[in-house]
Amino acid sequence: MLYRIAVFILKILAFLIFNVKTHNSEKYNNSDGRYIICANHISMIDPVMLAISSKRKICFMGKKELFKNKFLGYIFGKLGAFPVDRSGVSLSAIKSSLAVLNRNEILGIFPEGTRVEKYDEKNAKPGIAMIANKANSNIIPVYIKGNYKFRGKIDIYFGQEKNYFENYTGKINTEKYTEIGKEILRDIYDLGKDR
Repeated sequence: MLYRIAVFILKILAFLIFNVKTHNSEKYNNSDGRYIICANHISMIDPVMLAISSKRKICFMGKKELFKNKFLGYIFGKLGAFPVDRSGVSLSAIKSSLAVLNRNEILGIFPEGTRVEKYDEKNAKPGIAMIANKANSNIIPVYIKGNYKFRGKIDIYFGQEKNYFENYTGKINTEKYTEIGKEILRDIYDLGKDR
């Protein structure tokens, strides 16, 4: 309930402040399946843009520093977000991610782990691929393009859902997870080409 109220208020504010347009989100919004949404990360406002573009609740993975303030941590938790330690393997974040997907909910991740200005495959991490594999969950790449200035245009491009493991058999090691992470990142940024 709190999530829906927050998204309703944020949607009004976002459309007053920015010129927001969402592209190709119909199939995703009309589905009741579980997905992982992976998007590029250009601003702290990106989670808000994804949340207002979705008819369904997105449970976001966020850096643990956002949860240090007890009040904000409580609010983020109530909104379905959970912390991740970006400095190493975060088992609690993996468990929380799998719990979200096992409930047939939507997991939101920014796979680069921090805000970046341009594509660099070195920013790809193996964790997102591992979570998708263990949860047997498809991924929807999303590209956010825009200028977070007053009345600036923000375009949110949803890609096609994809099973990144349909061509893999047997045990998958960290190297393979990293390769798949790079593929996910390429698919995200391909959505922004020639836009």
